[in-house]
Amino acid sequence: MTTLIKSSMIPLNDAVLCLDCSCVSNANHQCPACSSHALMNLSAVLDRPEESLDANQLAVAA
Repeated sequence: MTTLIKSSMIPLNDAVLCLDCSCVSNANHQCPACSSHALMNLSAVLDRPEESLDANQLAVAA
């Protein structure tokens, strides 16, 4: 089980979202699911400085 979990982890700096099929991967130039080149780096959207977030925006995983 540990091997499966480690192989499914993608660091945020490497994670991209395919804008055509909504697949998340660590592809560099082409989506492995649909071969699209429309990829968006997720760290640009999700990795925001702490000072820009207030307590109401933070979610706690249970």
